Parts: sequence; C-alpha cells; structure tokens
Amino acid sequence: MADSLIQSIQKHQHQQRNTLECNAKLNEIALIKAKLILESQDIWHDAGHMTPNQLLRHHGFKLPKTYPHFGNQVEALAGGEETVDEVFTDFLNSEPHRKLLLGEDAFFKSQDQIGAAFIKDLSTEHEYYWVVIIADEKNHTLKQDPVIEVEPPVISKKKRRGKAIKERMYRNKVRRTLLQ
Repeated sequence: MADSLIQSIQKHQHQQRNTLECNAKLNEIALIKAKLILESQDIWHDAGHMTPNQLLRHHGFKLPKTYPHFGNQVEALAGGEETVDEVFTDFLNSEPHRKLLLGEDAFFKSQDQIGAAFIKDLSTEHEYYWVVIIADEKNHTLKQDPVIEVEPPVISKKKRRGKAIKERMYRNKVRRTLLQ
C-alpha cells in the first residue's frame, strides 16, 4: 500500500519535481514513525517525542543545515483512511501537505527523496496509519516554514541529564518496536 501511495505522489499530474526517488532509509524511518504512532494512538508529528526533522537525523538521514532541528519540513501523516485514493485525496485537500507532496514551492521542489509506510491494525481507533516522508540531503540555502508547526521541548539545566536518559530509552523503544 505504501508503494502505491509513493507511485501516486510521483506520477500525479501536478507533481512539480523532475525526479522523486524512493529511498530505503526514508521507508525505514517512515515505518518507525508509523509504529510509534500506532503505539501511542496519537496521530501527531511529535509521536515518539521527536520532531520529524529530529527523527530523520537521529536515524542517520543527513538533512541539510537549513532544516531546523525542531521542525517538520518533511512529513505527512494520516490515520483512518483505508485506501490509497482516500488518503491521497485527504493529503491533497490539505494545503501544507499538498505543497510538500507535490513540491509546490522552491524549497519542497528541491526535495528529491521519498519514503512511506502503512500499517493496518483493526483493533485500534484509527485502524489505518500512513506516513510519507519527502526530504533531501543536498546542501542548499533555501529555507522553508514548517509543514506543521512543532514546538521544541523545554529542557532546563537540571533536566539535561534526564534528556540523555530519555534518549537512551527512546533508542531502546525503537529497537523493541523494530524487532516486533
């Protein structure tokens, strides 16, 4: 199902990118995000307690420095839509998601890598979970407002040690999720 969504995005008549290649690393990260969303039952960009840009960097995708640490210039999420046509129509009806998926401005148009994931779990509230990530690793000077605004966590000096512990807990949680 995720492959069909990728093909729909790549071949859409209003796709502005000349090339949008499937990236195995982005597929892997999209699946991690889908599992985090499923586990938390919270379809939001900070599921797993990381912003989408943080998540990509954390898992080895080298976003350019122009992407803010606490931001989302890369991710579209959905839950509840059963088919590719339904979810893609919903994405296209959302201006921020449409701009990301179709590359409707210079920043998004420069993104040339895509990954996606789909999870079906009929025992959960939303039943169907979709994650699309579009990004690039090129160094450029273009900047873009986030797709969806994500607030950075507030960490006091006393909590820095706790942050390191939470980071280890997050890594262990992701490992357990991948092994399931």
